[in-house]
Amino acid sequence: MTRHADADTRRAQIADALMSTVAERGLARTALADVAATAGVSVGLVQRYFRTKGDLLRFGVEWIYGQVRERVRQVEITLPVRGIVVRIMETFLPLDDEREKELKVWLSFLQASLTDPEMAATHKAASRDLHDGLVEALSGAQRAGELADGIDVAGEAAALIAFVDGLSLHHVVTGAGYAADELRTALVRYVDRLFDGEAASR
Repeated sequence: MTRHADADTRRAQIADALMSTVAERGLARTALADVAATAGVSVGLVQRYFRTKGDLLRFGVEWIYGQVRERVRQVEITLPVRGIVVRIMETFLPLDDEREKELKVWLSFLQASLTDPEMAATHKAASRDLHDGLVEALSGAQRAGELADGIDVAGEAAALIAFVDGLSLHHVVTGAGYAADELRTALVRYVDRLFDGEAASR
């Protein structure tokens, strides 16, 4: 890293250090000095971009959502819609070491959002965007005849998000009990049941 690195590069460097530090130590035990040490820079340099720990943490949660949005943008949009839904929701699952670390940090930030209005607003906006996107996809599936007309797409979108969040949480807690291949299998089975019409009878 050169002395004259641009601001975006520095922020990315600090964000990566923040992710690693919070994943290892948790939010409560993470200080600016820890992040600076992990990034290999001075505390003064970190404070040049983030005046307080709160500023840094709020940037961190926005960084995570930015990473997820980028993965969603890279999803191949090819029919059938069922496959699109699976591929989009897969981007939220901890299917590799980097995403597992991201999930641990996200869970820490989620807890912090209970008392931090700015973090809460970021989380709510991201959740709303995901829900709206799924509603649009499921509505498109209904128009294409892939999904039964009687299905409540808004309710099913919310349920699918909760299911994926639950899979991710249990993976973090139980480890091998929810391995990557099992996470994928569970997601596909859930979406298959939805598209095969079982949701319409509930």
